[in-house]
Amino acid sequence: MKHNSHIYVAAKAMGMAATAVDNLVDEKGEYLTGSAKSAARTDANEMERLLHYYKERITEATWAPDDVLHDNHPFHVFKLFAEDEFPNHGMGQLAKFKDPESDRTYWKFSGGLPYRVDHMAQEIANMEKLRAYNDQYTLKQILYLYLMISHYVADAHVPNHCDLRDDPPKDDNSGQPEGSYMEESAHRDLEELWDKAVTPVALAEDIAFPGWDTRTDEPTPLSPRVTFDMTSVEKGGEIKVHVIPQNKLMDFMINMCIKSKNRARDLFPVADPRTRNDDLLPQLTRTVFADTIGDLLSVWRYIWVRSRMR
Repeated sequence: MKHNSHIYVAAKAMGMAATAVDNLVDEKGEYLTGSAKSAARTDANEMERLLHYYKERITEATWAPDDVLHDNHPFHVFKLFAEDEFPNHGMGQLAKFKDPESDRTYWKFSGGLPYRVDHMAQEIANMEKLRAYNDQYTLKQILYLYLMISHYVADAHVPNHCDLRDDPPKDDNSGQPEGSYMEESAHRDLEELWDKAVTPVALAEDIAFPGWDTRTDEPTPLSPRVTFDMTSVEKGGEIKVHVIPQNKLMDFMINMCIKSKNRARDLFPVADPRTRNDDLLPQLTRTVFADTIGDLLSVWRYIWVRSRMR
């Protein structure tokens, strides 16, 4: 996602953390109840208050992976491909993953996004534990990392970040399989479309962007699709939060990337990936942004709980 979209997604998640407990489900898809829900509510209330206390860092932290770390490759992508996209690819030695919904096999050509999130989550949890013994680990630093990890979660939801077809080979030595790829501008065009939809919505909600200038703040046809309120995280709402079991964050992130890859196949059909299926854009946009906010809250909750385990 582009700059404004990253800020917007993190800001929405920050404001929804406490209410979203009503739409928190366990591994079986069942809503939390009783003491489990009460404990989750206590955690969410505290986490939301602290994140808001340091919200002035959101514009910097959510963009730091691109602007400061420059770790786009390999940590912002998880490039997958399927047999029907590149027949006879001859890359059976690559790591492969099963799509839990279609049972389709995906090979991973490159990228380490799930590993990056898993590693960062563990380090944030460690910092929180060490803070009791070493005051060099400040709460401000820790919450900065909470905001920074949102960048990677959001990128996992951009279909192009999880699809090898988004990277047309630039020469014969790329090592990439022969087949049909997307237009070179497909990735940029989609993210710009979403950023233009997000910007007027965020500005109307007083979510500020650094360096705002003469860019239009007029809503686009997709702006209603990225507009969410608190009813979106109430029980049964479209922004769902998941309880990620202990040591299962990696699996959660890999499945997130697989879901994103499936969306790429719908938006950029296997038969003709150079032509975007814009008929799908309104609903796909809604689903992508709802899932991004919910999954970010899920990851934040996972870190928060893990940091308090003994």
